[in-house]
Amino acid sequence: MRVIGDPAQVMINYLKAYVTEGYQDKGKSGKLLDDAFKNEAFEIWVNAYTEFIPGFQEKLKKMLKNLSLPIEDEILSIFQRGLLSAANMEKLKMFESRLKRALALPFDEYMELALKYLPEGTKINATVYITLDPFNSGMVHQDEVFLSIFLTEPDSEICSDFAHEFHHIGAEYWLEKNTKLKALENSHEYGKILASLFTYFVTEGLANWYTSPMAISVVEGLEGAEMHNKAVIKLEKEKIKLIKHLEKLLHWICEKHQPIDEIKDALNKLSVDTSGAGLPPGHFLSGYMVKVMDENPNIEKGRIINLVKNPFDFFDLYNMAADEGEKLDSSLLKQLKLVIDRWSS
Repeated sequence: MRVIGDPAQVMINYLKAYVTEGYQDKGKSGKLLDDAFKNEAFEIWVNAYTEFIPGFQEKLKKMLKNLSLPIEDEILSIFQRGLLSAANMEKLKMFESRLKRALALPFDEYMELALKYLPEGTKINATVYITLDPFNSGMVHQDEVFLSIFLTEPDSEICSDFAHEFHHIGAEYWLEKNTKLKALENSHEYGKILASLFTYFVTEGLANWYTSPMAISVVEGLEGAEMHNKAVIKLEKEKIKLIKHLEKLLHWICEKHQPIDEIKDALNKLSVDTSGAGLPPGHFLSGYMVKVMDENPNIEKGRIINLVKNPFDFFDLYNMAADEGEKLDSSLLKQLKLVIDRWSS
């Protein structure tokens, strides 16, 4: 497995020059910024965001030229505030130390941990990129895995949670083979959203509960975990509200609600965190749902692990295990089955 530190190193190099001279088109900072966007590994990280944030390369480059310039966009403002806070020589020295430790992490062990919670025969082929990303501590794009040293100290115990990202690649190995999921995805825009919703709950639910439970739990005795713990406590209190939001989203999809942008916004409210805590509500909810399944003695672990092969069983399996007050509307799930069969046929 290849582990590449260039995305973090070129960002650190640029920010050092930015601290010294600001952005100078003809100066060292200008040259380093140009070099960053010519670096293959840095470009791979940037391109991983392009599907999610259109024009991300141009927006990031403009931002890096003037980190003090406020940005209205919620997601881009997280990048801006984070990178501005990193433009400090002491912090950059700390990040260089973190990068060195991150490159020495036992990533093969984390991959083996992920494989424990995937069906037999799963294949994972990945390249790991170390980044200085203030928005995502870890993410996956195709067979590329990204670990950010911005928020996370690359300690072996904490980074074992990085098995989460390898689990995503293993899950995608099976989801890509699912002809019914592909048919639903290719049916029309509503089918595509529904397919992405099932994919999201299966991949994030299993990865969070089995490989990175700290990500959806209150963490005791860890320096810098205050924002994370506050987010978890808030989401725990809002659990029923989140379930109702999910029901509304599923109902809207089944009924082909208009305008469709309202459906997309409702999905984004689950899958994207704009608070800076790094915990989207849907990560918490899907992980909680898998926890409920896993702790029910009447459900075999194998059935849960095989959800990567049978994603449309996710909500039914959850309802089998959930307490009455936390179940999804059973009539909605019956309607959902009919819709999936019709749209994927």
